[in-house]
Amino acid sequence: MKIEEYLLDVINGKETGIIAKIILIVLNLLSFLYQGIVNLRKLMYSWGIKKQKSLAAKVISVGNITVGGTGKTPVVQLLAKTLVGKGHKVVILNRGYKANFSDEIGLVSDGNEVLMNAEEAGDEAYMLASSLKGIPVIIGSERSQTGEFACQEFDPDFIILDDAFQHLQVARDYDLVVIDATNPFGNEHLLPRGLLREPLSSLKRAHIFFLTKVDQIGDNKLRDIKKRLIEINPAAMIITTKHNPTYLRKINSNQQNEINLTGEKILAVSGIGNPKAFEETLRGLGAELIDKLRFADHHTYTRKEVLEIYALASEKNVDRIITTEKDAVSIDDDLLEEIELEMISFEVLGIEIGIIDSIYKFDELIDRLEVVR
Repeated sequence: MKIEEYLLDVINGKETGIIAKIILIVLNLLSFLYQGIVNLRKLMYSWGIKKQKSLAAKVISVGNITVGGTGKTPVVQLLAKTLVGKGHKVVILNRGYKANFSDEIGLVSDGNEVLMNAEEAGDEAYMLASSLKGIPVIIGSERSQTGEFACQEFDPDFIILDDAFQHLQVARDYDLVVIDATNPFGNEHLLPRGLLREPLSSLKRAHIFFLTKVDQIGDNKLRDIKKRLIEINPAAMIITTKHNPTYLRKINSNQQNEINLTGEKILAVSGIGNPKAFEETLRGLGAELIDKLRFADHHTYTRKEVLEIYALASEKNVDRIITTEKDAVSIDDDLLEEIELEMISFEVLGIEIGIIDSIYKFDELIDRLEVVR
């Protein structure tokens, strides 16, 4: 068992024994320290010791309260496409997690051309730039700097701060929080004892909640989640969504094909925050999930790992290997050429956000965004 999996089992109570208990004691102490740092940082902003930077454009933050895959990127894509479709100029600011880039500001896309590769930009920023034509994507850890650059270079109507609920440096007009319905509040402990980035009371700052993967839970659990959110923040709008599989493509091709996985024997490969949801999506499409390989979130694949993937696929006699778009951008082009020569098809499942029963709320959200300020 990998160390990450073992620690997750410890914090979720699946591992017991003296070693697990000692680890939990240490994690609780670290979590207490982490909460102190979080609270002090908020106080510094409320006392005016730290100043928020206001930008010339309307600013929308899309973030989450937990670590791991909540489905934030598809929400950013939906929001950006909708605003552009209504005639607005949009720029996306992303931190550039795991980007091989040392400057303060990185222009991943100018809206016309993708200017950086996945290794330089980081997987999420590159995926956004590749999928959102006409929308500039900028990376940098200091959103105040990248935000000013965006305003000067592109004069946008809207700036979307990707993964910025905890990034208080830039003032925002609207805070959207994405919550994974399959694991909405982690185990209700702060990092590293749990999965919470900050206390649940911080959700009072949110203007709207996007509940994702709602189709993978029951009505009773959905009702409980909504009740909890309303108790914390009764003023925030709640929009329920699901991840809609939209296409399959071979990993070395951009041609999008219809999805037909009924009865197909599949090896699922993913390096994302919530691999279970991806695997459940494949099962929901009628696939027979023979085996799975899970890597750490934002994983960059090596040649050795690709060979191991194919060795397992051959051993299990699967029909296809399927991964995510986020994983696909983390496989080097040279490896893609080698994959093309293999007999077992290595494919990518495309996903987009589908609003379940709250489309009128989403329309209302867009109307609010257009008139805010």
